[in-house]
Amino acid sequence: MIPEFDVDIRRDYDLQTLLTGLSAEEVARGFTDHHEYECLGLPSWEEAAVCLTEEAALLERAGRSEEPDGMEAILDELHDADDVGYAELMAYTFRWNDIGVAGLSLALSAARVATFYSCSSGLNKRHHAKYPMVGAVPDPERAGLLTRLIEENGCGIDQVYGRWYIYGRSVKDLQVLGSAVLVARDAFDALPQPSWAEGLAELLEELADE
Repeated sequence: MIPEFDVDIRRDYDLQTLLTGLSAEEVARGFTDHHEYECLGLPSWEEAAVCLTEEAALLERAGRSEEPDGMEAILDELHDADDVGYAELMAYTFRWNDIGVAGLSLALSAARVATFYSCSSGLNKRHHAKYPMVGAVPDPERAGLLTRLIEENGCGIDQVYGRWYIYGRSVKDLQVLGSAVLVARDAFDALPQPSWAEGLAELLEELADE
């Protein structure tokens, strides 16, 4: 089973007060303190597609599980069977994001939407969010396209201090949204690159060497 959470889906946002003007350094170092979230950099659409495909397969397995939180059960099983393989999967495919929100996080980053938080939530106390969500800040050009995809796929937006928390009742909803972002790749690529994207890769390399 995959848990579903009792949350009212709303789209509360104001493009006039959307956080803008982020720099590469702010995106790289983190422009808000959120549970040690690490910048995903500038992943390719192909990397996002691999993540979404692997994620969908694991969610399908979790859905067939008889455990109340099938995803946690599957992850425990993977870790116990091969802890090294588990670590490599989490590091290289999911970038240490929770499965169920990793695909959306990678897809948004490939669309050049700055992400700053993600949590799949769950039935245990290992997660800090009450329901699945991804924190993101689109520029005004991307915001219009993204809000349409969010609405079409039954997800919500909560804007706080100019930042968006994109959420759903289940990780399945956010996984479907991530796939919709991937499908819209050409539309996102047609938009001008956000200013923070320039120099971000080099800055992340410098930070990794510190």
